[in-house]
Formats: sequence, structure tokens, C-alpha cells
Amino acid sequence: MKTVYSADELQERERLYHTLFDSSPDAIFIEDLDGNVLEANPAACRLHGLTRTQLIGKNVADLVPNEYRQKVVGQKQLVETEVEGYSLGIDGTKIPVSIRSSSIAYMGRPATLLHVRDISARRKAEAAMQESQQQYKLLFNSHPQSMWVHDLERQRFLAVNDAAVRLYKYSVDEFLAMESIYTVIGEKEKDESDLLGLPNLVRVATARHRRKDGVILNVELTQHTIMLDGRYAGFVMISKVISSSR
Repeated sequence: MKTVYSADELQERERLYHTLFDSSPDAIFIEDLDGNVLEANPAACRLHGLTRTQLIGKNVADLVPNEYRQKVVGQKQLVETEVEGYSLGIDGTKIPVSIRSSSIAYMGRPATLLHVRDISARRKAEAAMQESQQQYKLLFNSHPQSMWVHDLERQRFLAVNDAAVRLYKYSVDEFLAMESIYTVIGEKEKDESDLLGLPNLVRVATARHRRKDGVILNVELTQHTIMLDGRYAGFVMISKVISSSR
């Protein structure tokens, strides 16, 4: 059954829609099927550094960098989905954005509603995180002491540094392909299951490890229980090689 609104209710709903449109932190565009801007909110004006009057009538091709125009101009697959791309700032800067779109009727004609979100801050955070990860990876790989990380439940190697490769004579690929860390560390200890489910546990011990060439290494090690990608892992560092024998 179709809902019937009074004149006052219709006026109130219209005010509400205008408020939502004008106060949205995301840029909102209404475009015809040829990509010409029919309406734009204040956030859209701020995104491009243009007034509403300057935006109205512009084609989407004028609002994105040249190299990205083919991805957004006249592409039917943009409707009812979300993509990432770039908008063009007033000074020619490329602004990373996330674009969501849907088909609507506007002034009695088919049109496209676009929500465009500036994701510059997210991109910077992702870049900073990637740089941080690379720095930690560099520190891990270049550390002079042998270190590795293994899954405490599956007991398989997850990461091994260069010093461990030199000490145990296995390549990184060989470490990661092992069915179990016990190929290197020998028999499972009776109390090792207690390490599961105890984050931040620190364990200092001596152990007998086997090198690829069969040499037995008596080592001092420190193992920290950590959370890695939602699972418990052991971070092991060899403090000292006490002795070696065949």
C-alpha cells in the first residue's frame, strides 16, 4: 500500500533530505547518464576547489586525472558498486577517493548518484604502516642473532631471519616448507602445550637443535608468546650457541 504524506510532511521530508545532502562529509554528485553534473553538495565543491555553479554542467571527465578517465567515464559497472580512483583538485593534485554509486531518478529522468569519499588520510596511514612493516622486516632479517617465528598450534615456521639461515644451513624456503619445527628443534617437550593460550609468556631455556648437515647444536634461547594475525605464535631468539657436535 502506497504511503500518502500530507503537505507538511512532504515539506519536512524535503528539508531533511536537503540537510543530509548539504551536511554530508562525503562529496555527493548527481549526474546524468552521460556523466554531466546536475547537482553537487558543499563537500563536492570543497573536494574540487570549485563553487557549485562551476561544478554544475561539468562532465566527470573534467573532474578526474587524464590517466584515470577511461575507468570512470561511461562505465556501467560503476553503478551499484564501490571503486577506488582519483579526483582532480583545483591545482591539479590527484586526490585518492572511494566512489560508491547507484541509479536514481532525478527530475523525472534516469541519473546516477555518486558518493565520493576522500581517502587521502587512509592512504597515508596505509603507506606509513607499510613503511613500518618494511623497517621491522629489515631489522628482523638483518639482526645478528638467529630468530624465527612459528605457529604454536600447527608448529610450523612462519618467518626466519638471515642469521638463522646461516646457523642452521636451511634456506628460508626449506624452513617454511617443513612439516614441523621439530625437524630442527628435536623432540617435543612435555610442557610445551602449556605455552598455548598464554600471550606475552617469556620462556628462557637451553635446547638441542639439529642443523641441516646433522650437526647437533646446544643453544640458549628465549621464546616469547605473541599474537600474530589472530593466532598464537612463538618468537624465538637464539641467545648463544653453547656447543656443537656430530
